Amino acid sequence: MAETDCTVCPELLTRLGATAGGLHALADLIDNEIAAPTQAWRDLLPALSLRARNLAAQAEGRY
Repeated sequence: MAETDCTVCPELLTRLGATAGGLHALADLIDNEIAAPTQAWRDLLPALSLRARNLAAQAEGRY
């Protein structure tokens, strides 16, 4: 996508960048838990679900 494309909304680019950063952080958390678990998966899943929902809300502009 060209930087001069006037159809790209700066707010959208900001949302995408923030969401991508959050997804990377979520993936890192999952990778770290696989490598060296700090809690049972059953206990960890609600936190992962909440993070994923927050990222979706952020991408939609509700966060």
